[in-house]
Amino acid sequence: MKKLELVGTKKLTLPGDTEYLWRYFDIHKFLGFIIDRTFRFARMDQFEDPLEGIPLKALETYWEKVDLNLVQNKSLNELILDRSIFDSLPAPLRSRLNTINAIQKTNYVSCWFNEQRESMAMWNLYSNPDAVAIKVPFKKLCTHLKPKMLNEHISRYYGGKVDYQDFTNLRQFTPSPGSRLPGVALRKDKSFSHEKEFRFVITAKPGMKETTGIDTTAIDLKKLGFKVICHPRMTEWKKKNIKKILLANGYNTSFVESEIKLRS
Repeated sequence: MKKLELVGTKKLTLPGDTEYLWRYFDIHKFLGFIIDRTFRFARMDQFEDPLEGIPLKALETYWEKVDLNLVQNKSLNELILDRSIFDSLPAPLRSRLNTINAIQKTNYVSCWFNEQRESMAMWNLYSNPDAVAIKVPFKKLCTHLKPKMLNEHISRYYGGKVDYQDFTNLRQFTPSPGSRLPGVALRKDKSFSHEKEFRFVITAKPGMKETTGIDTTAIDLKKLGFKVICHPRMTEWKKKNIKKILLANGYNTSFVESEIKLRS
């Protein structure tokens, strides 16, 4: 099993061992987690943001062509999503777009919310009143999160905090050393900064059979130290069902009441 490489910088320090990482689940993903005891690494081109995994060089090349009016008034997002004008673009930019595509096709990510308290914003953005969240101590998650994938197909397995940078103003951070990251999957536009992500990333070797996701090996959840929190608006009878599911599977101490109290 390939060992997880934890990467950090002076700016992007790693969480403490007992600090929590969170996942906000709909009820079906939660049931899948309890039954299968796995998490999933999603391929980067499956995410909504087309700028996932973008190298700094690609940003630099794009902005050079903007200055020369060679991108047909298209944003970089549009150039990635719309291949209809690809052949008419300058060769250096076509090369960068191909690089972005290759990165997104070979990097698989497990995304976690890095915060110590429950977030109403995350409930509103990524769930509904029937949803739950789980929180896991950072050290235990690093210990037990292992990709179900042969080492011969993995070129790198790493984790770190996402650095949110302003992609619309490249000149703000180039050529600052702080704009160079230890992992290409750890850069996102700052419009996503509310996500406060910590990411576990698998970089697959070129030529691996294409798949949209990679599961972890089955996890001994009793060793994971996870806690389950129900949506603040979940009705009591539904919360009782969540408790029963946890008790039936031997997770007697895993349920925690939401700390957020809302008016009806």
